[in-house]
Amino acid sequence: MNPFSTPNPSTSQLALSINTKIEPVGVEVPPPTPSPTEAEFNYLHNVKGRKNVWRWLRYIIPALLIFTALILISVFKDQIVDGLSPLTDWMQAHNLAGAGIIIGAMIIVSFPPLIGHEILVILCGVSYQIGEALLVDTLGTLAGEIASYCVFKYACSARGQKLEENNIEYGAIAHIVRERGFWIVLVMRYSAIPAHLSTPMFATVGVPPLVFLLAAILSVPKSFVAVYVGWSARPENDNSELAKIMSKVVLGISLCITLATLYWLYRKMEAAKEAYIYSRRKARQAREAKGPVTIALNETAIQNPAALP
Repeated sequence: MNPFSTPNPSTSQLALSINTKIEPVGVEVPPPTPSPTEAEFNYLHNVKGRKNVWRWLRYIIPALLIFTALILISVFKDQIVDGLSPLTDWMQAHNLAGAGIIIGAMIIVSFPPLIGHEILVILCGVSYQIGEALLVDTLGTLAGEIASYCVFKYACSARGQKLEENNIEYGAIAHIVRERGFWIVLVMRYSAIPAHLSTPMFATVGVPPLVFLLAAILSVPKSFVAVYVGWSARPENDNSELAKIMSKVVLGISLCITLATLYWLYRKMEAAKEAYIYSRRKARQAREAKGPVTIALNETAIQNPAALP
């Protein structure tokens, strides 16, 4: 026997090496990040279409209507007070019952698509003295906001998630709400976005109840503008120059705060555009991933087939 010769493997070993199935090693390789959709590209590069304009108008038009109503009420306050005098007289005669009716109506109109919260707040100012009117407004506003938040949080979260996926602008606002937390919630409540539209979004995107409650309490003074407009329209304040001046000052300050918050919100949304669109693309990538992709075989099995079990 030649001492330098390499021993040949036995027939059984050779058969084992040839016939044994080599299991591949599965290495999970996610699919590449999808490209932006047409809607995402348009949003990212400020390509405006009719749908985008209409989506923004849905938020701006209600705010413009509210300010227009406040201005018209301040101009035609005498006619309005005369028309509401039977109702306001009854509410003053039945103090608690009238307050309860207004609070109940505020809770009802807190759910979209109902409107009329500002009209009820003005009615508070016309019917009660300023302190009582502010108290009724605070109780009704907070009760309505809490009721709306609870209903949408525990009954409409799935619908809100679907709306985020289909509506880029809505999803962008939801994105910065999650990123910024309490301060963005507070600023949005002071913005021109009506509360009956922003509260459902806060509930469905996961704003914690305590954060929402604190922001709702701190933003109650926003509705005091309408209370003061109604109170200044009372007959006893008709000849008060101070009431007239304060009414105009309050409206002007409210308008400035609204414009400032809208501009701040717009800047935050612009700054978060790229991160938001990238998060949408990564979410699509996760949904498209089907499982591991085999890219290599077991190297040990290839180099040493005899070592297979």
